[in-house]
Amino acid sequence: MLKPRRAFAAGAALLMALTAGCGDDDESTTTTETPAASAAASAGTTTGGTEDVLNATTAFLALLDDTQKTSVQSERTTDNLAKWSNLPDQLFERAGLRMDALSTAQQAAVLKILQAALSSDGYAQVTGITTGDGVLKASGGQDLDFGADHYWIRILGTPSESEIWTIQYGGHHLAVNITLKGDEMTLAPTLWGAQPASYTTSGTTVEPLKGETDEAFAVMDALDDEQQEAAQLDTAITEIVLGAQQDGKTLAEEGVQVSTFSEEQKELLMTLITEWLSTLTPAQAQSKIEEAEDNLDETWFAWSGKTTVGEPVYYRVQGPSLIIEFAHQQGQGANAGGITHIHSIYREPDNDYGAELS
Repeated sequence: MLKPRRAFAAGAALLMALTAGCGDDDESTTTTETPAASAAASAGTTTGGTEDVLNATTAFLALLDDTQKTSVQSERTTDNLAKWSNLPDQLFERAGLRMDALSTAQQAAVLKILQAALSSDGYAQVTGITTGDGVLKASGGQDLDFGADHYWIRILGTPSESEIWTIQYGGHHLAVNITLKGDEMTLAPTLWGAQPASYTTSGTTVEPLKGETDEAFAVMDALDDEQQEAAQLDTAITEIVLGAQQDGKTLAEEGVQVSTFSEEQKELLMTLITEWLSTLTPAQAQSKIEEAEDNLDETWFAWSGKTTVGEPVYYRVQGPSLIIEFAHQQGQGANAGGITHIHSIYREPDNDYGAELS
């Protein structure tokens, strides 16, 4: 079973794993990989430097004609930054260039940007989601302009070694916002979705959000009865709250405070948090993981739904440096599907679109 991203251990061992660097990631293996091996595989794919992202973006722009450059490049304004959605193209008008409108060389250049900005597991997360949209299209039923190549690239601001700029890549169930300034980078906000949440291609089962699912259940299962009761939200939630077009909004602190957790429970939560942060290259993720761990006692864990694996749930991890939401889609029509249809969001309360970098 292919798991695009794997968790690291908490604490010092976690940071050592993140800075390890050798070896290739064999995505076809069905064995369980150690945290250090996973980090080493990611580090062996990319250096994690913003210079690599700048060079890849410059190379992509050099392949475009003037009309294409006009379409793909825009000012880095509040309105432009917010122009993303998890909806398919038939329901949301996007800007930029769509992959199926690009030449083979131009498409490859876009993927090199993503490979430079993301860990190998983060890149696999993207391709797992986009490939899944092709599977959704081929499955029949209502087609709202689905497709594995129906994803858009857009550059906001001028690519620079010192000034702030943003790369947006997204479409149905995916909105990656990569903001850079100098040698710093953030993916906040980024929406990860999946439909179907599990599918088979070339004999391999792909589950793009498996870690984010399984490790959350592991946290909830490790809590005692009193903690579980505190974690359960009073009102049932079946959709992420801080998704598209919700920039600048906040959530009340709800659930169970992590200061009540045992060391083992905290380690499980750090494994879950790291699963989200490790989409960035190890060099970029390290400081964010350290910050999350430093703020762990000020973090809250909230849950809505049953605690049995295989049941649809909503959960939230909310701390000073990050907000994570995950929801299985329930209900009727396009939002049905339960555990086969996922929406999730990663935000940084004070640093969405690199606000603290500018």
